[in-house]
Amino acid sequence: MLSAPPLLLANADAGGGTALRNLRAAVRQAPNRAVLRITHSPSEARAVLRTHWADGTRRFVAAGGDGTLHLLVNTLHGMGVLPQAEAVGLAPVGTGNDLARSLALPEALPEALHLACTAPPRPMDALAIQNRGVTERLALNVCVGGFGGYIDKALSRGPKSLLGPLAYVMGAAQVLPKLRRYDLTLTLDGTPMARSDVLNVVVANAATAAGGLEVAPGADPFDGQLNVVTVRAGSPSQIAGVVRQVLTGCYINHPLVTAYTAQSVQVETDPPIVCNADGELLSHAPNAFVVEPGLVPMVCSPSPKA
Repeated sequence: MLSAPPLLLANADAGGGTALRNLRAAVRQAPNRAVLRITHSPSEARAVLRTHWADGTRRFVAAGGDGTLHLLVNTLHGMGVLPQAEAVGLAPVGTGNDLARSLALPEALPEALHLACTAPPRPMDALAIQNRGVTERLALNVCVGGFGGYIDKALSRGPKSLLGPLAYVMGAAQVLPKLRRYDLTLTLDGTPMARSDVLNVVVANAATAAGGLEVAPGADPFDGQLNVVTVRAGSPSQIAGVVRQVLTGCYINHPLVTAYTAQSVQVETDPPIVCNADGELLSHAPNAFVVEPGLVPMVCSPSPKA
């Protein structure tokens, strides 16, 4: 008996109209009778995924960016069927495409679709975002809290076509004059760290965010570890220096920046910290992050960059 064809789940807003036209054209050449479904809301996307799972689909492809993949994986996880999925792929037609960089996916859409629809998966880690010991959602790429979260909030009010490093600079210009400091208590693998006054916290499964900015250099979504980066409070000129170094990819060496690795991370801040996960704003601050090794059967390049 033939298995059901791969499902390509697309967000109608992903990458703009040009991206969707290119996607429709590429799907006509995609292998394995791939089926494209373009959705207009998260609830519609979740309904499509449930229907296709019930009809026997076991290979799913997010045709979009990190947000589309985030929704796809969290829906399968919420249904309790993620371990039974044959493979999860990504056709990067979003605006940021950060996880696609870590997975070294082809930039050309036809090649990326062919890989997503045919290649065997590799078990990839996920970042479980928790409150009171309960996983509320999974992140695949990066969770950012503090001024990174506020920058994302500022960007959400503007045109999506500006997303990427330029938009990050524009968002930073709006946010930096009114930075909020957080009294942070960080616990890594059960070991409390020194309390500190911070402006930003990154908990990362992979290395980049905001369209290629290395917010957690060295993070590898296949190593069973999370990378944690904090930015301590400083003078306005020092923080401007941190932002400049983020843009050049070497901010980890700034004296206000500290990097760690751990499998579990507890974060307590006063006041509660504004966070986003894979670019999606969270309604409230999580208090723990735990790596879930090899949870996602992810299609990637034979030689991913991570």
